[in-house]
Amino acid sequence: MVCVVDLGSNAIRLLVATHDTSRGMVILHRDRVPLRIGSSVFTTGHVGNNIQRIIDAIHHFQKETEKLSQENGFKNIRWKAVATSAMRDAKDRDQVASAVKESTSIDLHLLSGHQEAILALRAVATAHPLHGPFAVADLGGGSLELIIGQDGQLLRSASFQLGAVRWHDAIRFNNRELLATIDHEQDRLKAFAKGHQAKTAIGLGGVFRSIHQVTKSSNLEMAWLRKWRDLIAPLSPQERVQHHHLPKDRADIIIPALDAMHLTLRAVQAKCWTVPEGVGGIADALALELLEQTENSLNENSLDQLD
Repeated sequence: MVCVVDLGSNAIRLLVATHDTSRGMVILHRDRVPLRIGSSVFTTGHVGNNIQRIIDAIHHFQKETEKLSQENGFKNIRWKAVATSAMRDAKDRDQVASAVKESTSIDLHLLSGHQEAILALRAVATAHPLHGPFAVADLGGGSLELIIGQDGQLLRSASFQLGAVRWHDAIRFNNRELLATIDHEQDRLKAFAKGHQAKTAIGLGGVFRSIHQVTKSSNLEMAWLRKWRDLIAPLSPQERVQHHHLPKDRADIIIPALDAMHLTLRAVQAKCWTVPEGVGGIADALALELLEQTENSLNENSLDQLD
């Protein structure tokens, strides 16, 4: 059994999986705690008081996992914990990693934007064929990873500071430095994608999944994105939850998220975003890697015994 903890800018997530010889990777459990450490990091530069909340969430995950392992008879549990955009920006990231290690005995690994992109592509390619020119966008709270490729192969990737929490906080606090960063990153994304016309555009990340769940649609077209933005923009976050059933921790950041989706869809010249069923994101790809490593290790041990 493998357990992956993904510390993002908007939430911390747990994925528990195992391997089945006939079905491949089997997801046993998912959990999520909306910490939103990005709001602290993007405005102050520090995770600060959120360190204890991170530790508390991981302790909660550990208790859940221990219960699962006992119920299913798993003796060996492998953990992998990663952090993304907010932690990349945090000046106290080393302090956070040390505190997490001391309290939970789990190492917290910092992923680069390129590593995020590679994992996002693997998560998609494992479950969804990518024929012809394609684009994969993984939209998080702090950053947007964009992968451009052809027939399942990566051509280039880049990370942009256009995450929904970062963009929302820039507007909310009228933070000139953050707003200037958002403008610069929009221009950089357009230049990065210039000349690419994606036949397929895949959207990953919590906001994509939330919109998919609310609308029951797997294809989000440009005109629809504009129409839905106009519909919910005048509403308060509470009204968006009430009338459109958006999750509470997504309702306030949905407008910049839609703007990021619209911007990226235009940049890659695709007709719509596809939100594929059964594709989680980087945690799924990491779990698959851990399971493969475990399987390879078991096979090597078996061969050694034969020798």
